[in-house]
Amino acid sequence: MSFTFSKPHSAIQFLLLAAALPLSATANAVPVLVFPGTLSNANTDAQTLDKNQLGSITSTGTLTVGGSAVAVSIVGKNATLDNQGVISQTGNGRVMRDNTGVTGLVILNGSSSNRAAKMLAADGDVIQMNKANASVTLSNYGSMISENASAGGSQVVDFAAITTGANVVNNYGLLQAKEADAVRTGVAGALNNYGSIISTTSTGSGSDGIDAQNNSGALILNGAGGLIDGGRHGITGGQKDGTQAYTMSITNAAGGIIRGSNGSGVNLDGFNNKQVITIVNHGSIFGNGVTGDGDGLDIDGIANVTNTGLIRSVNAFSPVAEGLAYSEGLSIGGGSIVNSGHIEGLVTPGNTNAVGRGITLAGNDIAGKPGMREGLYGNVTITNQHGGLIYGQSDSAIVTVGAASAYTVSISNEAGGVIRGGGSYAAIRTGADSTVLVNAGTIDGSSSGKAIEMGSGRNSLTVYGGSILGDINGGSSGQNTLLFGVSDGASFAYAGSLANFSRVEVRSGVVVLSGVSSYTGSTVLSGGTLELVGANRLSAASILQLDGGSLQLLQAGAQGQTFASLSLSQNSTVLLGGSSLTFNGLGAVVEGKTLSFSEAAAGAYAFRLLGDMTHDAGFLQLVHGTSINGMAVRYQFDGTYTGVAAVPEPATYAMLLGGLGLLALAVRRRKSSR
Repeated sequence: MSFTFSKPHSAIQFLLLAAALPLSATANAVPVLVFPGTLSNANTDAQTLDKNQLGSITSTGTLTVGGSAVAVSIVGKNATLDNQGVISQTGNGRVMRDNTGVTGLVILNGSSSNRAAKMLAADGDVIQMNKANASVTLSNYGSMISENASAGGSQVVDFAAITTGANVVNNYGLLQAKEADAVRTGVAGALNNYGSIISTTSTGSGSDGIDAQNNSGALILNGAGGLIDGGRHGITGGQKDGTQAYTMSITNAAGGIIRGSNGSGVNLDGFNNKQVITIVNHGSIFGNGVTGDGDGLDIDGIANVTNTGLIRSVNAFSPVAEGLAYSEGLSIGGGSIVNSGHIEGLVTPGNTNAVGRGITLAGNDIAGKPGMREGLYGNVTITNQHGGLIYGQSDSAIVTVGAASAYTVSISNEAGGVIRGGGSYAAIRTGADSTVLVNAGTIDGSSSGKAIEMGSGRNSLTVYGGSILGDINGGSSGQNTLLFGVSDGASFAYAGSLANFSRVEVRSGVVVLSGVSSYTGSTVLSGGTLELVGANRLSAASILQLDGGSLQLLQAGAQGQTFASLSLSQNSTVLLGGSSLTFNGLGAVVEGKTLSFSEAAAGAYAFRLLGDMTHDAGFLQLVHGTSINGMAVRYQFDGTYTGVAAVPEPATYAMLLGGLGLLALAVRRRKSSR
């Protein structure tokens, strides 16, 4: 608007002209640009920082900008914004933005002595770095909040576009987004949290605490007292596709909490072993599936996890028509787990369409095939250390599922470690891949009566001690082994059933079996002592191979124990407890090796072999080196078995002859009295 100044012709015209002058000045007001410089009072004009410039807002300063304008635009490298007051974008614009690719940007919100500083966005990002080659360091001590009024996905911190520059977030205060992710990191982004990072949702949107998206290399530290809480997942991200190499490292310190309020504590979507995640947890990680999945850790790929704290899934949900939901403390496709804390899968009371499982080892879900999973992406090693608990509330503690792969699952439950299942499932269930299981702690399958159920791989179980509650099934491959290596002078007692082992060996210590087992493989005693409590505790189809150990029968009665055959390769001993052994065949007998029986019932056979063995060279070699109750042996074929008993002592012969003499004398007296 322009004005032509002329002489007024009346008082009214003069007043109108005078009134028009300030209106013209207001319409063309020049914005008050404080930056570079210091703002200590109220300002409503958008600011700009260029190369090497510093913009400061004191604790009494406020910058309030509306509309779609960016409150502070960054257009040059090595700029610094130091906010100790309040910056507020009340419209739909951002509080801060770089749209040119600046480097060396430093952002301060508050300080260790000023927690009242604020950056507030009504309906936009608080900070966005929008170019790939940017670099920035943000340190927040106050509050940075995105209200996201239109639920358009506005973050507090959006560094997702950065691919080549350093991007660092140090948070000691509050970063909070509503209906959006709180923080998005760039490639190789570093995030150190000692405050609270929170995303909330009332609509079920994908609002995560931290979302690295497809940006690899994020380093996340949640310090003591730190909280990362997602409306969906606490932390998420993952591979873009199967060709991308993707890494992330997460450390959660003691006292730190990572939580997914309607999802997983940590969820990394992936496709194969090109995704490798490292997680060290000394604090607490929670997942909670209110309307879907809710694992503590859900890693689709390789994960190397060290846990001394708590990893827990609280619940999982699935519509009944879609089958059971699985609330898993931890799910990985390969890698390692070292646990001395607690890993738990729970289900909230009243949820009957979900089960709580400790650990799942598997690849991804197979599209279009509900309940089907891909095979492992790599070898898995689980070490449950002293004090460690792996617990499935209503399912197994550890499960391997999915198609067969070329990988091996190794599980070591050390002394003082506990692996406990729930519901009707075995505490440990393995699948099509080979499994190496070592136990010196407690495997508790008392809820189901099943401790270990191994699958179709080639499996081995080694027991050094501890306790196993429930039956043990070696699997269906026909090549499964069980080794007892109990410490010398120690004992291991087991009351369950052993099934599907091709070889069961006692190498040391005392092993006490009181349950009835059905495995048909060989029973090898190479050291230590095997105690069988009760008659026929082992299958009659099992071969007894004595390689230097001892066998002891307790409470076996007249039935004793039957084996398919007997082999002797080293000096060995058998304590019969007044019972006996039956063999339906004879295997290899090494010349010069001895077999010593003790506690044989007087006058009864100590052992017998099916058929007439009296002329068998192997049998004759066996009995030549056999003693019973410290005496030589005699043998006799009774038409079905060849029984072997002790030769009576001389005193026994004398008593027998004396008895016969008395009998003859009595007969003569009867005859003479007639």
